[in-house]
Formats: sequence, structure tokens, C-alpha cells
Amino acid sequence: MLGEDHPDTLLSRNNLAYAYESSGDVVRAVPLYERTLEDRVRVSGQDHPDTLLSRNNLAYSYVETGDVVRAIPLYEQALVGLLRVLGEDHPTTKGVRANLSTARAQHP
Repeated sequence: MLGEDHPDTLLSRNNLAYAYESSGDVVRAVPLYERTLEDRVRVSGQDHPDTLLSRNNLAYSYVETGDVVRAIPLYEQALVGLLRVLGEDHPTTKGVRANLSTARAQHP
């Protein structure tokens, strides 16, 4: 058994959240994304690429529930970290920047 904090366990939880989200069950996805982000921050730190990606995933799920106000700060935090860790031209950085732009466009 790998344990709750093992990177593979965290990845599996993230993937399960994604599966729920993809099937339209965002209500089940959000708590899994929230827990995964919390655990990744604790286990890997604020600036680990997996943590930053979890922050993006949670923000995306908030957008899907219509909660853009909660999503935007998460996207902003993820983008700042990704710029520092992966750089301006990394595909993940570009994807999060696009997600942030889309969320800001939806903000009233």
C-alpha cells in the first residue's frame, strides 16, 4: 500500500476528480480537488509543479460550478508559481494563463 501522501495516490485522486468533472459531476469533483491541493501543498510545497497544477484544476472546477470569484485567485497563484518554476514559455504556464484570461472574462 502506497499511503495517502504518496505521489501516485495524489495523482489517482486528481484523476478521479477529473473523471467526475468530465462526466459532468462537478459536485463530486470539487472536494477531491480541494483535498488533493491541500495534501500536495503539505507534502510537496507551494511551488511544486504538481501543487501548481492542482491549484489550476481546482480553479477550473470552481469555474465549472459558476464560482469565478473563487477561481481567479487560484489561477493567479498558480500562474505566479509556474512563471517562477517552469517559465513563461512552458505549455502548462500558457494553459493556466489562458484559463485565467477566460475566468476574468466571465467575471461580472
